[in-house]
Amino acid sequence: MSPAREYYEKTFELLHQHHEWFQGTIPLIASENVPSPAVREALTTDFGNRYAEGWPGE
Repeated sequence: MSPAREYYEKTFELLHQHHEWFQGTIPLIASENVPSPAVREALTTDFGNRYAEGWPGE
């Protein structure tokens, strides 16, 4: 197995372990919270790239 493939396998395994650990915890750091499926779906639409400044009609 090539060194690059070994690094890939090790990285993938670590990511898998972290994912399993994260599934069983309650994230208390706001930046680590995972959005709900509904939010993730909304962000894949055109709304994910839109923003507005101020109130409508100002």
